[in-house]
Amino acid sequence: MTNKNAMPDLTKDGWLGGRLCLTQTAFGFRATTDALILAAAVPQNAMHPIELGAGVGAAVLALAARITDIPITAVELDPLSARLLAQNVADNSFSTRINVITANAHQASPPWQGQHDVVFINPPYNDAASSLSPDSNRRQSMAVDDFSGGLGEWVKSSARALIPKGRLVLISRADQLDALMATLPPCFGDVSLRPIHPSLSRPAKRILLSARKDISGGVTMLPPLVINTDDGGLSDEMTMINIGGGSIEMIPAGRNVAKLRLPHHS
Repeated sequence: MTNKNAMPDLTKDGWLGGRLCLTQTAFGFRATTDALILAAAVPQNAMHPIELGAGVGAAVLALAARITDIPITAVELDPLSARLLAQNVADNSFSTRINVITANAHQASPPWQGQHDVVFINPPYNDAASSLSPDSNRRQSMAVDDFSGGLGEWVKSSARALIPKGRLVLISRADQLDALMATLPPCFGDVSLRPIHPSLSRPAKRILLSARKDISGGVTMLPPLVINTDDGGLSDEMTMINIGGGSIEMIPAGRNVAKLRLPHHS
């Protein structure tokens, strides 16, 4: 008989050139470069970002390593992922800065509602048929039956977490850009998009989106981020992100960025 509470096989992987240690399951869904790119796209002037659906913490760890003086909140529903998330936070000495919450990111009135200037998310985009996990929470973290509807829930949940003029940062599939744009509610504007190409000669596979709540403005398509050079090595920009913990600029040059103020708590 299979023990449902047994811990699966785990690996300990070095991230950011060995600066971080990430414990994750050896099989099934594992953190990818998407997490590093997402973390790099969070603005350098962020005051208290939150990741909804943080998984085992690859993105929040990378963000904490890059911006060293801010609190970060990480929300994860799946108990195993949340357990590994908390372990990774502790193992990398971020326990005083990263607050781990085991909860459903889509609850209607979350305790983090209207508390954050930045929300960053890497919502599920795989076909549900490709996920063989018997656990419903883990399956929902990897795949979705209805891409547009599922993504729409993540965007609405992000809007609830943001303060006015706060910023949503999201990574998703480039071939679903039309569905992605259709999910943005009217409260989001000032949208910036950056396509992510495996190489200069190949079509974009991912897309980074940045949008602001309660701000009007059109859509700006930024220059592409290229992962690999023609000889198969990492591009200079990706090397900076993957090893040096560099940032990705998602705010067009010359764009006026209003100063934000987080809610005051006595």
